[in-house]
Amino acid sequence: MKILVVDDNTSLARGLKTFLTGEGHAAELAHTVKQGLDFLEAQAFDLIITDLRLPDGEGIQIMQKARDGSLEPMPEVILMTAFGSVESAVTAMRLGASDYLTKPVSLEEFSFRIKKIEQFRQLGNQKQRLERQCENLLEAAGFTQAVDDIAGESREIAEVKQMIRRVAAYPTTVLITGETGVGKEVAAKAIHTLSPRQHAPYVRVNCASIPETLFESELFGHEKGAFTDARQRRIGSFEAADGGTVFLDEVGEVPMSLQAKLLRVLQEKEITRLGSSKPIAIDVRIIAATNRNLGEMVAAGNFREDLLYRLSVVNIHLPPLRQRLADLPVLCQTLLHNIGNDLGRPDLAISESALQALKQQSWPGNIRQLKNALERAVVMTDSRVLEPASFVLQAKSACADTIDTPVAGDRPANQGLAASLEYLERGLIETALSESGGIKSRAAEILKIPRTQLLYRMKRLGIADD
Repeated sequence: MKILVVDDNTSLARGLKTFLTGEGHAAELAHTVKQGLDFLEAQAFDLIITDLRLPDGEGIQIMQKARDGSLEPMPEVILMTAFGSVESAVTAMRLGASDYLTKPVSLEEFSFRIKKIEQFRQLGNQKQRLERQCENLLEAAGFTQAVDDIAGESREIAEVKQMIRRVAAYPTTVLITGETGVGKEVAAKAIHTLSPRQHAPYVRVNCASIPETLFESELFGHEKGAFTDARQRRIGSFEAADGGTVFLDEVGEVPMSLQAKLLRVLQEKEITRLGSSKPIAIDVRIIAATNRNLGEMVAAGNFREDLLYRLSVVNIHLPPLRQRLADLPVLCQTLLHNIGNDLGRPDLAISESALQALKQQSWPGNIRQLKNALERAVVMTDSRVLEPASFVLQAKSACADTIDTPVAGDRPANQGLAASLEYLERGLIETALSESGGIKSRAAEILKIPRTQLLYRMKRLGIADD
């Protein structure tokens, strides 16, 4: 290893250099904080051994430079001092020191500590090589397409992709958070596709769409005769996904009465069918997603704190579209390609002026809302290139707790008051449905009307009930 020794005791420093050279290492000497920092700027080191107290400062300054991420490779640090104490040891380790020694140190102990650090770095280098080999193999096999489905080139999305690649190889439980329509299911499917379970079942459970009375049967299955309509045994989602992945979408909607049973599945890796007392061992990886703040739900008593801890071993947060508008061009390109294939209209494009107009929107429904807007624009125009006029753009409402209202100038021309009102009503309902992820009770809350009235208006306007 390449080692930097920083100590104002010149005889001790020279003795350490002679010892390290004899052990097969290359060593440099510095006697002040400034000399040590100058060495770090000029050369790369694997390990820094520094005294805590130096004539012009403390060795912690050198350690902070070594651990701030600006040096490549990042060196390990051993702090030495003749003034050892529990407090200084805790401080050093908390700030990132690899080890802490109190003078005088025997050469045998010193050699042992350095060999431990050398082995640790060798393992780290081996891990990086294996990760690169794994990524190359996945790319050669075409599995990187799963991550590429998360369109975007912004820093935020690059970090999300990196986390997905990292957690995919492990069976760790993952909680994906973010607003409605940001692509949580795409991220979950990417984790499964990149994982060793890629050829095993992937079962999606939409927790928001299951009636509370059927929840236990849907997740865990039931035996014949377990309840009135249980005419035969039914396998639940967890059992069906054995060996693979269960994706619990909108996990915040799981009733409190069933959260304890879900926690047991996470802890014990077994389920019990409704109507049975025999536990069944299962091997599933759980990925959960929610657009709700589970921490606030815990504080309000609507979600178990211990379940939140078990679900969020790794948390991947997907940013809303309004925070990654730099990705809008590549998102539009990807979505238009898919829409064109579905509608038999290849080679669709969008003009720069249309992109600028889309960047002025708030996109409360995020990527899902953007996809709907693009598809509607494609359907309503014959041109291959979409222009601002192809879109029904939204104007920000003056009231913060209301949804956006379609711009009056964009309504159908010369259609009269009734048609214009119908147009505005349709736009408000479609926006609310997009913002609520299609959950009609939430859409009705946004519109401040009863759910029955929303269903009536949707039927009258011919808005699809899907």
